[in-house]
Amino acid sequence: MMKIFAASLLSIVLLAGVAHAEDRLIIVNGMAEKGLDPNMVNLGIEVWSKASTAKQAQQLAANQFKQIKKTFDEYKIKKEDIQTDNYSLNPEYEYDQKLRQNKMTGFRVSQAMTVTLRKVEDAGNFLDSLVSEKKSTDSGTSVNSISWDSDKRAQVETAALGDAVRSAKAKAEEIAKAAGVKVKGVARISHSTGRVGPQPVFRNYAMKAMDAAESAPTEVSAGQIKVRVEVTAEYEIN
Repeated sequence: MMKIFAASLLSIVLLAGVAHAEDRLIIVNGMAEKGLDPNMVNLGIEVWSKASTAKQAQQLAANQFKQIKKTFDEYKIKKEDIQTDNYSLNPEYEYDQKLRQNKMTGFRVSQAMTVTLRKVEDAGNFLDSLVSEKKSTDSGTSVNSISWDSDKRAQVETAALGDAVRSAKAKAEEIAKAAGVKVKGVARISHSTGRVGPQPVFRNYAMKAMDAAESAPTEVSAGQIKVRVEVTAEYEIN
């Protein structure tokens, strides 16, 4: 019985020592931010159409896609840089006041896709090329979003990560010095990355430029991509 009690007491002492050791930590955050120029632009594009029958709506959408496909070919956009995100074919309704119920008026087709343009200097002209000069209420192309990116972003994130870790270490050493202790080593460290800064978004672009021939050329500003890395580090102290 005494042996069991002694073993239990020893376990409690050891656990208390571990807990006490874990308490001797300095926990700090480190942050670094770097900017880089974008070398690609991602556009959210929607091809839409509506007609009295589903087949007619599909045909109109197919014809509209053929038109923008010519623009894709003109700007040498590769197949792997065109991705269909969603395709829908749905009936459309309007409320009949006399009958007090919804009445089907036809069908609408919508094909949403993401297109990557790898020449950012062509972004404005590319947007203009997507808009047809022919006015139509049955089909069209809309640009719903635009965002900038770079294929060098991973390299920049890695460089920023090193800066963030050094920042955290400097903070820990300064705190330890002020407290009269010394940093022994890193007990735990984690990190997160993200992008900061405004992301330009275009809504209903086709509605604002129904007649591309009479409108001024579109200008878009890419600015810089800001990459931010944050680390949380726990340093053991003596």
